[in-house]
Amino acid sequence: MRLIVVLMTFLLSVGSLSAQNFDFDKIYSRASEYTVAVNLVIEVSFGTQTTDAKNRGIGSIVSADGLVMFDGTPIDSEDPFSIMSGMQISAEPKSIEVVMMDGTKYTAEFIGIDRFTKIGFCRIITEDGKKFPYVQFKKRKSYKIGEWLALFTLLPEYVSPQMGVDIGLVSANIMEPEEFVLTAGFNELEITSILYDTLGTPVGVLGDLENPALSGFDASRMMDSFSQMEDFMPLLGVIGAEKLNKLIKDPPKRGKVDRGWLGIYLQALTPDIAEFWNVDSEGGIIVNEVVKDSPADSAGIITGDILVELEGHPIEVNKEENLPVFQKKISEMGAGAAVALTVIRRQEKGIDTLDINVTLVQAPISPAEAPEYEDTNFEIKVRDMVFADYNIFNLDSDLKGVVVKEVEPGGWGAVGGILPGDIIQSIDGVKTETVDDARAALESMDETKPEEVVFFVWRDSKTLFINIKTDW
Repeated sequence: MRLIVVLMTFLLSVGSLSAQNFDFDKIYSRASEYTVAVNLVIEVSFGTQTTDAKNRGIGSIVSADGLVMFDGTPIDSEDPFSIMSGMQISAEPKSIEVVMMDGTKYTAEFIGIDRFTKIGFCRIITEDGKKFPYVQFKKRKSYKIGEWLALFTLLPEYVSPQMGVDIGLVSANIMEPEEFVLTAGFNELEITSILYDTLGTPVGVLGDLENPALSGFDASRMMDSFSQMEDFMPLLGVIGAEKLNKLIKDPPKRGKVDRGWLGIYLQALTPDIAEFWNVDSEGGIIVNEVVKDSPADSAGIITGDILVELEGHPIEVNKEENLPVFQKKISEMGAGAAVALTVIRRQEKGIDTLDINVTLVQAPISPAEAPEYEDTNFEIKVRDMVFADYNIFNLDSDLKGVVVKEVEPGGWGAVGGILPGDIIQSIDGVKTETVDDARAALESMDETKPEEVVFFVWRDSKTLFINIKTDW
C-alpha cells in the first residue's frame, strides 16, 4: 500500500511540474474562440422502436466558413452487428446546435461522419456570410515517450467557464496493427478534443485505436469477438494533423461513397498455413473468392492467390483479427486509386510471383447509406438491398427486393405480420426490386384503396405471402 501511495504522489508531482510548462492562459484565449459545444437531438430507430436522444459534446471550428468537427459516435450508423438481425440501428440527427464559448448559438447542418475516426462534421448556418476564427493543426513527425500534451474538456452547462484543462502524456508509439501515438491520462469523454503540445501548438485531436477484432462485416469474426468484449479497453491517442487536414479539406458527405474496393473475400495467411504450403512470407492475404466483375477480377486475381505486398510494402497480416487493417488501407486509398500488388500463385510445378496492378472502384454502399422510403399508410420503412445483405446472409445474386428497415407498432404492416429484416419481392404482384418500385406500388394504392394487399416476402431462407387488411 505504501508503494502505491508513493507512486501516486510521484505521478501527481511530475504532472504538476509538467503543467508549469504550458501557458494555459495563452492557449485558453485562443481555444475559446474556436472551441464550441455541439448539442445534438438524435432520432434513434431499431426495428419497431423509435426514440429521441440528446447529446452534448465538444467541437472545434476548423474553417472560416463555419465547418465544425465533433465526435460523431452518437450518430454513427455503421453498425455491423445489427445487420445480422436484419434490424439496422438508425441514428438520424434531427437538429444540431453549435454554442460558442460566449454563449452565442447557431443552427448547423449535418454533413457526414468519417467511418474510420468517427469524426463528424457539420456547418454553421448564417445569413450574413460571417467568418469565424478557426483552429489550424500543425503536423508532427514524431512524439517522444513521456512528452506531455494538454486539452480542454467541456464542462457542464451550469458551470462557467465552459472549459476545463486536462493533461496527459505520450505512453507509447504503437506500430501494430497500425501506427498510433498512444496517450495516458485522458478519458473517452474527451474524444475529439484538440491536443496541444507544451508550445501551445494544436497537433491533433484525441481519438481511439479501434480493436481490429471488433470490426468488419464478417459474420464469424463478429460472433467470435463477443467473447473478447470483456477484455477490450479503449486505447486513446493522437489523430494527427495530416489526417485531420485531409478530412477538413474534403469532409465526408452523407450519401457520398468514395471508399476504395478491391472485390475479394479474404483470409489471413497464418504461420501454420504458410508452413503447410511452403510459402516464405511473414503474412499475407489469401483470396478465398473473387467477386465477379470487381477490380480484382478485371486485374486477373484468382481464387487461391496470396497477396504478400501492397505498394511495395509487406502485408504482415498473419492472424484473422488483423484483416480489417488491410481492408482499411484499401478503403482509404479511395476509388480510382491505382494499386500495385505482389501476388504469390501456387501452381502444380511450383510457386509463381506476379506483379499485378489494380484500379480500385467505389465500394458498395452500406445499409446506412442505402436509399430508403417510408410509407405512411402501412407505416413501414424500406431500403434498397446492398452488398452486405448478400454477403452476410449468403444470398443468391438473383434475389431482388427491398429490405424492411423499420415497422411502426400498431400500423397496418405490423398488424399484418411484416417484420424488420423481411425482403419484400413484390406488392400485389408488382415487382419491387428498388425503393422506387416500392414507392410507386404503395403510392398507387392511395387512389385504388384496396381492402387487402398481398406482400410476397423472403424471410429466414424461405418465401411467403402476407395478406394485409387495410382501413382507408
